[in-house]
Amino acid sequence: MIYEQSLVVIAAFIAAVVFTPVVRKLAFRFGIVDRPDPLRKLHGRTVARAGGVAVLLAVLVACGGAIFRFDTKNLLNLDITPYIGLLVVMIGVNLLGLADDIWTLRGRQKLLGQVALAFILAMTGFKIMHVQVFGFALELGYLAIPITVMWLLATTNALNLIDGSDGLCSSLGAVISGALGVIASMNGHFAEAAIAFALCGALIGFLVFNFPPASIFLGDSGSLLIGMITGALAIRCSIKGPTSVAFLAPLAILSIPLLDSAMAIVRRKLTGRSIYTTDRAHLHHSLKDKGLGDLGLILVVIAMALITSAGAILSQVLGRDWLALVGTGSVFAALVLTRAFGHAEMILVARRTRNFAKSLLEPAGKTAQITHSKTVRLQGTRHWETIWNTLVEFAEAEQLCKLDMDLNVPWLHEGFHGSWHRSRQLDRLDRWSVGLPIFADGRIAGRVDVSGPANDGETLPSVAKLVELLADLTPQIEAIMAENASGATLLVPTAANVDMFDSENLSGVTT
Repeated sequence: MIYEQSLVVIAAFIAAVVFTPVVRKLAFRFGIVDRPDPLRKLHGRTVARAGGVAVLLAVLVACGGAIFRFDTKNLLNLDITPYIGLLVVMIGVNLLGLADDIWTLRGRQKLLGQVALAFILAMTGFKIMHVQVFGFALELGYLAIPITVMWLLATTNALNLIDGSDGLCSSLGAVISGALGVIASMNGHFAEAAIAFALCGALIGFLVFNFPPASIFLGDSGSLLIGMITGALAIRCSIKGPTSVAFLAPLAILSIPLLDSAMAIVRRKLTGRSIYTTDRAHLHHSLKDKGLGDLGLILVVIAMALITSAGAILSQVLGRDWLALVGTGSVFAALVLTRAFGHAEMILVARRTRNFAKSLLEPAGKTAQITHSKTVRLQGTRHWETIWNTLVEFAEAEQLCKLDMDLNVPWLHEGFHGSWHRSRQLDRLDRWSVGLPIFADGRIAGRVDVSGPANDGETLPSVAKLVELLADLTPQIEAIMAENASGATLLVPTAANVDMFDSENLSGVTT
């Protein structure tokens, strides 16, 4: 069996090496390229996209060759419905990603296509009917299809989000698919193992051209393809008995991209951003901010993926589900404790939990004047605290109820969030709320959201003062954005920034 698996990997590798230059040439000819921009795409050169087409072709060639090595009798007895469904979905998700590579689809359009494709997989045999965790079986019943679709959407978009550096998604996808192939072989799912190893070989072959500095990118046609295939294979590879999925092993194997996506959702929701907001605080961005180059980043992420995959495989070999959690937990703990990734997000979660707990214990009416001010640096090193302190002084002077400042400057790898509020909040009908953008260098650099008591004749003047304050702070914000690592050009607040309110009238206790 090892011999056959090796042949599949080699065949896919060779096919990818052959197809990728052809796809790259066609991508340039038809303008399917990734051009740098000052906000997100900082690679500095025009690079071909749609590399996922070459990966798909390589997988299909390798799997097609593997069919001829099946025993004819066993092949005739095999239920091919799931594999037909997977083939349709592989082509469909590749075309969906290719359309985005060419025309840049809206998020909801891609999501609708992904839901339809995930539903096809769920209806053709890739459905999670039962889940095994620590020896306990949970029957999903009517929730089987919705949970399956959500799982496939999670894996698909997780691999898509982490595709932000040369060779990263390809390398990570190769480790993930290889680990899934090992587990499939252990559980006797040889067809699924062949598909997984074909994807592994195809991605290694694609890496020849995608390795830093990349001459072709996967594009959405590739990252969505990898995410959908690995999500589907994770369901089939880990099945033990009739449709019962040992859930922790595939979860551990896919934990690196899933953790990255989870932290992005936490970061954006708890700072008031849309989950579709662009930022540069993903795992690969954070590791690069620690000084890693493209090659170092790939090696570190591969090492982490190997640890989580090893834990998953050992959990299957020894029958100890907790080993899968140990591998994933140790990697995530190391990232958080070294502040390499996830530290700011954990602070946000802890503070939100603590504030909720305190709100349950604080007596009503006795803490109305107590205010709480917290900040968290999401990314970068610039001195945003001076801007925040000025806004807090304004909020206290104007007797506001709540103030949030969220600075998101992805082109500088900077992110900062501040939250100020009174312990006792007025009812929604008794307060006004307004959100204002923060402009700097002609671009939106963040947002301020405030609310205050709805007193007749005082609301509009407070809003006008806030608008004026933000305009006065703009030069300081631009100066902070222009400062070097040591903060040499940092400007400090002056009286001109706060002359619209009397600082001697500040009240409340800040904690």
